[in-house]
Amino acid sequence: MKRNDTGSFIDSINRIVLKKKYTVNIAATDFAANINELQKSLEYGFKDIALLFHALTHKSAINPEIDPTGIASNERLEILGDSVLDFLVVEELYSRRPVYTEGRITEIKSLIVSRKIIGEVADGINLKNAMIFGKSYKNLKTSKTDVCSNAFEALIAAVYLDGGMDSARRILKRKLFPFIEILLEREENINYKALVQEFMQSKGISPAKYAILSEDGPDHKKTFTVEIEIENEKIGTAKGSSKKSAEQQAAKIAAKKLGIIN
Repeated sequence: MKRNDTGSFIDSINRIVLKKKYTVNIAATDFAANINELQKSLEYGFKDIALLFHALTHKSAINPEIDPTGIASNERLEILGDSVLDFLVVEELYSRRPVYTEGRITEIKSLIVSRKIIGEVADGINLKNAMIFGKSYKNLKTSKTDVCSNAFEALIAAVYLDGGMDSARRILKRKLFPFIEILLEREENINYKALVQEFMQSKGISPAKYAILSEDGPDHKKTFTVEIEIENEKIGTAKGSSKKSAEQQAAKIAAKKLGIIN
């Protein structure tokens, strides 16, 4: 089937609709054109268009009288896609950051696969435009971001089943992995304490110690002053609106002195 053959798409769609008996008339929408655009955006053409169709089907489009369990929706694919996504993100982090500990990789992975970031990727490929919704979708309380991020997971599962892990990996390298460096550069996403801890472990040095030197101000607006010490040497002090933020700033000072960051 040619990827840009709208008639072929409609024929395939109609065959699937007859089997699944949806609550909506897919052929009456711009689904064929939208699915074509989605494949172009992914730079991937499905061999089995039914897999893509399945990944794009929201549970609201399923007729409960025909399919009371909603098995024809994309929810099962979401589970598989979540696992494929986790594996490929961890694989990428493992390769990019050979000094990262298990905890740090897990922490960054959770940022990369968050609903917010996956939702941004889904928006970037106009995934929602290609999705199939029923009338009941308007009554659901689930946010657009959750719906689209879930569908992206299902989409990755469909690509994996259709073209294998390498195909899924290539799509993520183009669409998701560029977010890794962006996130790592954001101050709020950098765990300086973890960086210092990882450095200490790699050198066989005892963990850094943090001591609260003072707590100033009223209860609702306290300022904490924290000192960091490494191998009995006082490295620096920092202030923060909480003990945690003060420790992070102290660790940042230590990270600079140790040459971990510039």
